[in-house]
Amino acid sequence: MLEQAGGPDARQASHDAASEGRVLGDRYRLDGVLGRGGMSTVYRARDLLLERDVAIKIVPSAQDDADEVVRTRAEIRVLASLDHPGLVTLYDAGTTHTDDGAQQLFLVMELVDGPTLASRLRQGGLSAPEVAALGRELADALAAVHAREIVHRDIKPANVLLTGGDVLDGGSAGRRGVKLADFGIARLADGTRLTATGTTVGTVSYLSPEQALGGALGPASDVYALGLVLIECATGRPAFSGTLAEVAAVRLTTSPSVPASLGPDLVALLEQMTRIAPEERPSAEDVATRLGGVGRAADGTLVLPAIAAPEADRVPRARRRRRVRALAVVATLALAGGAVLAGRALTDEPAPPPAPTYPTVAGTLGASLSRLQQSVEP
Repeated sequence: MLEQAGGPDARQASHDAASEGRVLGDRYRLDGVLGRGGMSTVYRARDLLLERDVAIKIVPSAQDDADEVVRTRAEIRVLASLDHPGLVTLYDAGTTHTDDGAQQLFLVMELVDGPTLASRLRQGGLSAPEVAALGRELADALAAVHAREIVHRDIKPANVLLTGGDVLDGGSAGRRGVKLADFGIARLADGTRLTATGTTVGTVSYLSPEQALGGALGPASDVYALGLVLIECATGRPAFSGTLAEVAAVRLTTSPSVPASLGPDLVALLEQMTRIAPEERPSAEDVATRLGGVGRAADGTLVLPAIAAPEADRVPRARRRRRVRALAVVATLALAGGAVLAGRALTDEPAPPPAPTYPTVAGTLGASLSRLQQSVEP
């Protein structure tokens, strides 16, 4: 059915067209839309001072959505504190205003001139060596994130940017092929929330079991999601799908199916990454180490170096099975009582959390970010 004139798509297209050529902060010229999320738009732009192309993420009418202001400020602080070749680099941040006076926040980031992994997977799955190489780079980037006590919480193909169209096809020898993006719902690993209290956030197809139930999250949740992404890379389709309630039930009772064509070592690693209990999953650093030492067996299958088993692997198997069954009972009771609701945790309304603390950013950029935070305080 055709979109009626003046409908949402037509209005958005008109707004995009009007935005092109606009200059932010007397420096950044918007040249076109790269992508759009639930509350923000990413533009290709030109830095007129340094004469380079950049990506700019704009959060519209920020003063009308306090939660989005908090999320964007969190993303600014997180990105500014990270420095790794596998992560999108933050160059600058600031505020601007629309013609009607509404405040907008914007982030100026490194422009990654390539498709997303999600776009690439529409062409089909990857070979075992490509899955291993992609997994190593993403795990290495995640290890750097986790070392700063940050949990990404939204690892998915759409948030993996390829630095070129050929990076997964042997055309990226000697250079990194992927970058991890979008820290908009990141969370400090010490438990400080960067999003609204009592909410479940993330993309349903890639939620970890603990994330699906709105439970406490840690780095192991990102490792689980990365495992699902790598399985999807091998098969060309998501390992799980369904509503949040279906996800919560399935994730606590079922592990994803890993294709045997990847070889026994890679299959074993992916199965370990997607175990139901978080403590039974390897760290991102261990995953990167194993995938970085890939070799070949006589039959051509991939061979991965061994690493120390997680502490939880020393727990007797019978005890682990009892724990999994107990989790399944909890999920069933929660579903029967209607307690698993999208966007609500399974507990009574908690006391308001303390104000979040952010990683310290030194130098001129840090001072600029402090001024930015003060300018958007309610």
